[in-house]
Amino acid sequence: MRPGMRLSLLSRTPLLSALSLFVLLAALPARADLPHETIYLPRAEISDEALRNVIGIAFITTMTGPEEEPTGELMSYRPEGDAFEPDGTLVIQELRAISGWEYDLQSLRKLPVVERRGHYLHVVIDAHTNERTWISEIQESETGPDVEFLAFDSKQWAWSGIDLYSLAPQGQTRLHLAPRPDARSYQLSPAYPPRRNGQSVDARILQIRGNFLQLGDMVDLDQPLVPLGWVPLTDENGVLLIWPVFAPMC
Repeated sequence: MRPGMRLSLLSRTPLLSALSLFVLLAALPARADLPHETIYLPRAEISDEALRNVIGIAFITTMTGPEEEPTGELMSYRPEGDAFEPDGTLVIQELRAISGWEYDLQSLRKLPVVERRGHYLHVVIDAHTNERTWISEIQESETGPDVEFLAFDSKQWAWSGIDLYSLAPQGQTRLHLAPRPDARSYQLSPAYPPRRNGQSVDARILQIRGNFLQLGDMVDLDQPLVPLGWVPLTDENGVLLIWPVFAPMC
């Protein structure tokens, strides 16, 4: 599919699912007319516990209101033995997500997921206080919010953008030459971003192996990503250090 065809789909689809949108955007270079995620909270305001033992990300997609705010509600649940019972509703506008966007009448919120049981997700709904609840990937309303989940070990992250610094201590991480903590490594920061042959690169996710994520340089849409090295997913205490994004941060 040509990039232009992908872009036309963005404007024609009333409510494109988050993962469908991910597939469309992942192979596109950064552009001003494409949606770009915003990290809503500085790292100092995000609880370490909200980032500990995270297994993946929940994507909540809904329509925007007249002031471009997210609309709609989600049912929350509580475990009762092997089943789940309704436990109130969540106003999507009140969620304190890690990241999201408003774009072309659609709103996206991305939440850390710490556990999955069947189609139920244990999510962090307030990244500042570490408040959590259970939500369902199955939504009864066809016009309401859409909920999807992507585990960190999924191959669907390939070609996704990556925010290396917002969650990392002091906004720095390390690029390892192999997916091992003892491998030779180099510091990465906004002042010293990934480079290849001395030039800045469009770093994307190539693959995830264990606790390491391999970065690749997106040279061209028709060429494979060029391997750059490996960055850790979490620190030694299981606290998440990186945040996948649909497109490179501006």
